[in-house]
Amino acid sequence: MPESRMFTLHREADATGVSGTGRVLDGVIFHTGQVVVCWRSEHKSITVFDDWAAFDGVHLKAHPENRSRIVFQDAGPLPEDTRK
Repeated sequence: MPESRMFTLHREADATGVSGTGRVLDGVIFHTGQVVVCWRSEHKSITVFDDWAAFDGVHLKAHPENRSRIVFQDAGPLPEDTRK
């Protein structure tokens, strides 16, 4: 069973004007493959995604103009499905 992985999402721009720039969320990929993120904003909301592909599609691929970058606590690579 894989270990859980903690990560942060950093944005250079904010196309929607909602979450801002810099470190905008903290997340975990659990051993089940589910991804849970907590926004670092005044709204303090938590979002659950079925898997990395769902998170990636909404927060990375949908807004390439944000120039987002994922940093994993373990310094490992992005999950495989983000390279498609």
